[in-house]
Amino acid sequence: MSAPGFFRKAALEKLSTPEKLDQLIKITSPRAWIALLTIAIMITTAISWGILGRVKTKINTAGILQGGEVYDIVSTAQGQLLDLKVAIGDDVKEGDVIATIDQPEMIQQIEASEASLRERKYELQQLIAFGSKDTQIQDELIQQQRLSVEQQIKSNEKNILFLTQQLETDKELLAKGLITKPQVVNSEQQLENAQNQIESLKAQLVQTNAQELNTGFNLEQRKTVIKQRIAQEEMRLNQLKDQYETRSSLKSHHSGKVVEVLANTGVVVGAGTPLFKLKNETGAIANDGKIRGVLYVPSQDGKKIKVGMDALVVPATVQPQEHGYMKAKVTYVSEFPVTQQGMMTSMGNDQLVQGILRMGAPFEVYVEFEPNQDSYSGYNWTSANGPEVLINAGTSCMGKITVKEEPPIAMVIPALKKFFDLY
Repeated sequence: MSAPGFFRKAALEKLSTPEKLDQLIKITSPRAWIALLTIAIMITTAISWGILGRVKTKINTAGILQGGEVYDIVSTAQGQLLDLKVAIGDDVKEGDVIATIDQPEMIQQIEASEASLRERKYELQQLIAFGSKDTQIQDELIQQQRLSVEQQIKSNEKNILFLTQQLETDKELLAKGLITKPQVVNSEQQLENAQNQIESLKAQLVQTNAQELNTGFNLEQRKTVIKQRIAQEEMRLNQLKDQYETRSSLKSHHSGKVVEVLANTGVVVGAGTPLFKLKNETGAIANDGKIRGVLYVPSQDGKKIKVGMDALVVPATVQPQEHGYMKAKVTYVSEFPVTQQGMMTSMGNDQLVQGILRMGAPFEVYVEFEPNQDSYSGYNWTSANGPEVLINAGTSCMGKITVKEEPPIAMVIPALKKFFDLY
């Protein structure tokens, strides 16, 4: 079969007359280019946002606005808590004794100091009572010592005369050859020893005379020394008693109402251990007193919150869609979940407390609001100056706490790892 039989006649004619070879062939239309460019811009924008953008992870909370300050009353000493003198709802004034802590070591130190003080005072009494007699006895002993020393000096002087004569005789006999040289040397040594002994006795005599002069002075000096020791021991005893009073009887440094008890009688506490919380109310209206937010966070999220995190709070009397949220910072996070009684004291509404407790034992979080003198409420809002209403203590509120801020790509990668089972 010949080659032309494989092609249609129209095709062969078109190839033989290529009258349109100088025209461009349209592969993609302008509309397609616009669509492709739009897709490229969208992909670039999405990648840039995934790297440079930020997604905030927030925890929803509920709570109440409180006026005044809330203090943690802590132990200032270590020991067993014998008595906690407060209960939830009690009013406490500054300086009130709020707890008793056992201090056995301090008691032993006080008893030892008292015994030492009694001993010093008895020593002074004995010295005063028998000091004159003792001085007289010492004078008599000194007189006897002086007489003894003087007699020894006279005896040694006689001995020196004898030894001097003996030495002269020995020298004459040595010259005649009747004795040897060592005998003469021995006589010289005996004479020298006798002379040294007299010098030593004379020094003792001088020392004895000095002791006789100082006997009365030494008595007064001993009295002064003992009195100084008594004064030092009394000072130490007073310091120990003050320390015992401070450590055993803890006093409150603030006034207010007990909102939560954090320790039980009988437990061993250390310095800094929280005993209870004290609320000091300073006012009910934001412009007159300081308002703080008390928020309650579910137990599974409590440890995610740290001091310094950003928070947004809106009172129940304000619509967040219209006026936004009040800006705040986290200032306190409880170490343990709070009790129902503690929540009831803060919120004062059993229904609100029960509603929060349905999500489990919550953690308590305090937030401080950012002030803004230009706004009607006195606080900073996310939208303009906020509503024209006063923010009152005791108002229930809702809040959001930002616990994490990360780029979107950081959220996608873990999802991909989980999808492909790469962990």
